[in-house]
Amino acid sequence: MDQAWTMGMNLPGLSDGQADMVLSKITQMAVVIQIAVIVAGFLVCCFGLKMVRVLSVFAGLVIGSGIGTGAALGLGFSGTMIPVMILICTIVAAVLCGGVRKLGIFFVVLLHTSGIAASLFLPGIKELTQAYVVLGISLAAGLLMAILSVMKSELVVVAVTGISGGLSAGTSAAALLGIDGNILAVYGISAAAALLGIWIQFMMQSRTIGKNERVYAKRMKDQVSRESEVEKARKILEEEEEEEEESRKKRKAVRKSPAEEDDEEEDDDITIISEDL
Repeated sequence: MDQAWTMGMNLPGLSDGQADMVLSKITQMAVVIQIAVIVAGFLVCCFGLKMVRVLSVFAGLVIGSGIGTGAALGLGFSGTMIPVMILICTIVAAVLCGGVRKLGIFFVVLLHTSGIAASLFLPGIKELTQAYVVLGISLAAGLLMAILSVMKSELVVVAVTGISGGLSAGTSAAALLGIDGNILAVYGISAAAALLGIWIQFMMQSRTIGKNERVYAKRMKDQVSRESEVEKARKILEEEEEEEEESRKKRKAVRKSPAEEDDEEEDDDITIISEDL
């Protein structure tokens, strides 16, 4: 800021008072931007996994605008067709990334990992060829992490968003404090913010997993309880049916029909007559 202020004192066509006013507005805007970046970085750092849908939409906007620009230039569009193509691709990509969770996470991890690598290695690069090499390595690292995020979504998203948000918040905080020239201080603040954010995200994720496990256990317990109650009711019905069957058999054994009694009496008469004879 001091360099910008010194340069602004010699702005052509402006008096000293006007130059001071312009630089004052620029300084205020810079402070507001830095505070906004700190807040956004802190949110991404601590709630990246919770905000993955929102981050996916923003990633879709970036990817869609890039695809739209490349398509418009590659197809030779001109005039109003260029912004129309960019707008269509941007909307489609944002909707797809926001609707398809895996796709959105893929592009979120790709962009954030590439941004982390570029922000760490680009500041010391002075030659254009080296800058291209660093950008290529950054994109390769982002692609590798994005592929890994398809298999381990939560773990990769927590790590990448924690580091990315911590780096953004730490860099802006160091610039706001006026210590952005001390690279160790910048990286120290960024590392502390990243570790704090990753820890918070893992704690929230563990609580979510524990809550889901408790809900599942309760559901299974209720299901087992219902099954045991049904089994008990079935056994009771079977026992009642068996008791009724036994009682019917006993009643049949005790009771005899009149025809059977007459036959027994005739048999007794015949036996008596035969004995008399």
